[in-house]
Amino acid sequence: MDSSSAQKIVNKPLLPTSYSLLPTFQFSQSSLQDFETCPRRFKLRYLDRLRWPAVESEPVREAERLAQLGTDFHRLVQQHVAGLAEEILNQNLAESDPSLRIWWQSYLQYRPTLAAGTRLYPETVLSVPLRGYRLMARFDLLAVQPDGRFLIIDWKTSLHKPERDNLARRMQTRVYPYVLALAGTAFNNGQPLDPAAIEMIYWYPASPDQPEHFPYSAQLRQRDEEFLSNLTEQIKHAVQTATFPLVEDKKTCTYCIYRSYCDRGQTGGPLAELADETVTELDLSSLDWDQIAEIQF
Repeated sequence: MDSSSAQKIVNKPLLPTSYSLLPTFQFSQSSLQDFETCPRRFKLRYLDRLRWPAVESEPVREAERLAQLGTDFHRLVQQHVAGLAEEILNQNLAESDPSLRIWWQSYLQYRPTLAAGTRLYPETVLSVPLRGYRLMARFDLLAVQPDGRFLIIDWKTSLHKPERDNLARRMQTRVYPYVLALAGTAFNNGQPLDPAAIEMIYWYPASPDQPEHFPYSAQLRQRDEEFLSNLTEQIKHAVQTATFPLVEDKKTCTYCIYRSYCDRGQTGGPLAELADETVTELDLSSLDWDQIAEIQF
């Protein structure tokens, strides 16, 4: 056996052959998206709890810079929504990454227009029951308009704005409005929300004047409930049978941090070619969610 083969074996941990989801496990749009994209990735991330074994893309330094840029932008917007004056935020940006200053100016000029009297709830966490577990959603910003509309605004810091059809298929576009429709009574004087009053908005600094709007409806809520319930049952079956197949399209593996565990490459794909739907965004694990209240349904 050559040294490279020996090294490859040493780097692979011994993993269990049977699995179970803890009763406290909470599904999210990220975990559901992982399973739909590649069941094996779901296993490695949420059951084996393996973290960041490989870089997502090359060059590494640029990928790390963009990830940090996304984190800084989210924090900046959160501070602004919370009421910190623009002048103070501008002063704090004097020595920051030029790209962050450009994104900030784009935000100030093109951010979604909200009616006077709109109530703003940044970094809001809601959860609802889902097939014996809980489904959690973390909103960058929930805006409750005086006319009774509920806007879920998500700041997307990817390099490229995805095609609308790709966004429509993303788990987040299903999960967030669905969770709000069920768990949003606290923002509606204790009354159930009309799904038709909910709208999901994606805003991109890379395309600041082209936000994507996804209105919700009672029909979509019913569709999503059936879809999410079925997907959760698929996950439960996969866990019970320890069946987690690899995604067939190996192109997906190029930008997966777990590819080395599946013998599908050691080097990350080029950052410039990173697909729209997998581009590096905010690492939510960097935020202190223990300090954010969760509202349950």
